[in-house]
Amino acid sequence: MEILQFINQLKASSDEEAQRLASSYGIALTLQEIKALRPLLDEISFHWLFSGVPESFIAKVKRAVGEKKGEELFRSYLDMI
Repeated sequence: MEILQFINQLKASSDEEAQRLASSYGIALTLQEIKALRPLLDEISFHWLFSGVPESFIAKVKRAVGEKKGEELFRSYLDMI
């Protein structure tokens, strides 16, 4: 699935659906982590596919889910693009 479609699907999903969707991509997130990440979905930019994800956004994700889980999420992102 294209990364932007994945993000749009996450936005439209309930927390439980988002958890299952992430799990189908090998990303284990708790409901608490999903709730912490959800507001950040609106900050994601298509331009990042070309310019890379800004460090400020990476820091926000790591604050939301922790350093280790943040690194896992960005590795998964890189695998998807």
